[in-house]
Parts: sequence; structure tokens; C-alpha cells
Amino acid sequence: MGKKEVVLIFGGLSFITLIIFLSLLLADRFKVASCSCPRVVSYNFIWVFILLAIFFVSSIFYYLFSLKMGDKQKTIQKNLEIIYAVLDKDEKNVLDKIIKNKGQIRQTEISADYDKIKAHRIIKRLKDKRLINTKKEGRMNKLELKNELKKELVK
Repeated sequence: MGKKEVVLIFGGLSFITLIIFLSLLLADRFKVASCSCPRVVSYNFIWVFILLAIFFVSSIFYYLFSLKMGDKQKTIQKNLEIIYAVLDKDEKNVLDKIIKNKGQIRQTEISADYDKIKAHRIIKRLKDKRLINTKKEGRMNKLELKNELKKELVK
């Protein structure tokens, strides 16, 4: 059971408790005849009622926002699958490596897996497909995902 379902269950329980408390409040069940301060019980009751209402409303908002975020994650995953569909195996490996390194990596780290010419060609193809940018840092190139991709893919 996920976090979303647990919050929804607690929200439902708070709603049921809220209804019970409301029915008790309207039925004046908490009137105490022997106490000289009858309002104290009802004030405490009202505070509990307010807290339950806040918890119920916040759980509903959390559930609705988590549905929206779930849809966004599905869209991101679908877009990533579309991107991977147009890449060959080596380009996928390089792109995965860049994503795992928080959206940026040095070209020398890729050249460790491939020879320099092959790494250069893979990087050039990724640049031509507008997936990455390269920046010169001294004698090395730094590869970065495009900002649009970085926002969505790097966590």
C-alpha cells in the first residue's frame, strides 16, 4: 500500500469521525449537568472538530495533488521512451550515464568506455539531436543535458 492510499484511508477515517462528532455536537450529548462550566466541554469538542476537518481537507488536497504528480511522472516516462526510441544503443548508454551524473559529465569519462573517435561521434550525434550541450573547460569538454531535459530527467 502506497503513501497516497494511506493518506486517503486516514482522510476517510477522519471524515467518518468528523461526522460522528458533528452528530454528537448537534445532539448535545456532551452537556454535563454537574459541572459549573458547561462551555469547556463544547469548546474542547469544537477544537477536536476543527482539527479533524483540517486533517480531512489536507488529505483530500494531498490525494488530488499526488494524482496530478503521478500523471506528470507518466508523461515524463513516456517522453523518455520516445527519446530512447530514436537513439541507438551507444547513444542510450551515454545519455543514461549523463542522467546518472546529475545531467553533466566530462567527455573523458565517456571516452573511458569508448575510444576517443567513437565517443566524439556519439557526442556529435547527441548534439545534432539537440539532447546535449558541450562546454569547453580547459582541455576537456563538459557535456550537459539541455535545460528542458535536465529539469524533467535529473532528480
